[in-house]
Amino acid sequence: MTNSCRPFVKRVAAASLLLCFATVSNAQQVELDIDNVRTLGDCEDCVITDQDFAGDMLMGINFTDAELSDIAFDGASMGIAVFDGAVLTGVSFEGAGLRGASFVGTRLTGVSFAGADLRGAVFEGAILDDTDLQAGDLCSTQLPEDVMDNSDCD
Repeated sequence: MTNSCRPFVKRVAAASLLLCFATVSNAQQVELDIDNVRTLGDCEDCVITDQDFAGDMLMGINFTDAELSDIAFDGASMGIAVFDGAVLTGVSFEGAGLRGASFVGTRLTGVSFAGADLRGAVFEGAILDDTDLQAGDLCSTQLPEDVMDNSDCD
């Protein structure tokens, strides 16, 4: 590994370690202090509250069965992210890139997708409460009713 890569690897390792602590929090709120995170990797079953990941590069992140509330992912790059079985409350994906993201069986309450790229995203079995998928760009997007939406395909 080159010396120029080491600072980046250390930042990613530190961010992953902080998320591990969040994962093992038994019903406790854990404050995460993550600056300039480029990738988080696996955050399965984690609980995250009141964080700002706007503009971050979070491609392929795994939020399976996570509990996320009051999170800003505005403008973040989150293609092929996995939110299966997660509970999202007050989360904003405004302008986020969510191509191919999976929200299978996810409960979304008060979630904003305004201007988000939802092409190829899957919402099979998702429960939408005060959440409008039509605010995003839909093309080959599988809706909760097992209907394919191609309304924004060119």
